Amino acid sequence: MATPDFDVIEAKLVEVVQGTADDMGISLKIDAGSIPGLMGLSSHALVAAMCRVEVALDVEIPVKCYIFLDNSLRQLTIREASEKLFKILNKTK
Repeated sequence: MATPDFDVIEAKLVEVVQGTADDMGISLKIDAGSIPGLMGLSSHALVAAMCRVEVALDVEIPVKCYIFLDNSLRQLTIREASEKLFKILNKTK
């Protein structure tokens, strides 16, 4: 399975997180600079969003990887989460 380009990953994350918020009835405008974990989306909702991203991009995110936090447990923007996912996917090739 080929690793998608960074721009494709970022666009899909925006789309999926926006869809997750919409499905939950949470009125948000998600873009690459959004920090979904600080905007009312729980970690459970974001884990579900990660599963949706896996399916949409035809990739596998490692089980112990939560792309919306860094190692210091800082909430990440969509852009930062995209960078993290892009690096992980390129590492697991």
